[in-house]
Amino acid sequence: MPHDNQTNPSEDEIRVRSYLIWEREGCPDGKSEEHWLRAKTELEAEFEADWRAASLEGDTTTFVLPLLPISSPPSRSVSAKIGAESEPIAASAARR
Repeated sequence: MPHDNQTNPSEDEIRVRSYLIWEREGCPDGKSEEHWLRAKTELEAEFEADWRAASLEGDTTTFVLPLLPISSPPSRSVSAKIGAESEPIAASAARR
């Protein structure tokens, strides 16, 4: 899973880096939080450096979300039908 922006790594990226740190240190018990925080810090620093280098080189990307056409505007007739159908049910329940 890719990171959500230039300096925030995803949980999957942090998990993998944390695991590699754990292995590199000989698989010690009880240091998972320390490894997680170190992995997150390392990745954030790397992403920040990569982003800055790309910005200096002019390799930035602008994302534009497309506007999707709506084939027809929402209709109120469905809501009106649901409201009309529920009234007899409510009235019959009150009579019980």
